[in-house]
Amino acid sequence: MSSQNFAPNLFEPQMPEVDTPPTIAEIFDKARKAAAEDTTPTKGKNRHVFIVTPGRMLMLQPCPAPGTMNPHAVESIEKIMSSKTKRNVAVIAYTELRALQANLAHAIPFFGLISGLAYIGHSVWIFEGHSSALAFGCRDADLVIADGAMVQFLQNDWLAIASNAMRRPLIFAHDRATFQLRRLYPTVEK
Repeated sequence: MSSQNFAPNLFEPQMPEVDTPPTIAEIFDKARKAAAEDTTPTKGKNRHVFIVTPGRMLMLQPCPAPGTMNPHAVESIEKIMSSKTKRNVAVIAYTELRALQANLAHAIPFFGLISGLAYIGHSVWIFEGHSSALAFGCRDADLVIADGAMVQFLQNDWLAIASNAMRRPLIFAHDRATFQLRRLYPTVEK
């Protein structure tokens, strides 16, 4: 289905309406566990990125088939986060289900990077960063990448909440205009 069939603001980042079930911790535990289990050698099977939707369903998005990703792209991703040590990566992005279904790459323009991190063996899950889920979504992450266009919709103290929930706090924002990662936490000394 093409994105032209939808309202022009379908892909405009915003904080979507979310369900807040009492089992939200269990939902994110399930996403983390599924992403971790997906990092084991799969003998030719595709790896996945796991998306926790605003309705709190778990959506699997396959990565490229093993051995099919451009070696130069893999090399670039390895420079961001080496595959030698498997890490947990939480991503805060625009996850409105209709937008994801219409055109995932348009809803999350840096999905190629995210998919590449999972492709090389890291556990990767995506969610919208709503205040009811922020700590649960960042729990046990080694890296958080936030869509720079979503940061304005996050609660004011989101960096503190996210970093306190993480194993090794390292947080970046992805700039949609430049496709660059900018370190947010810990801040870089000048």
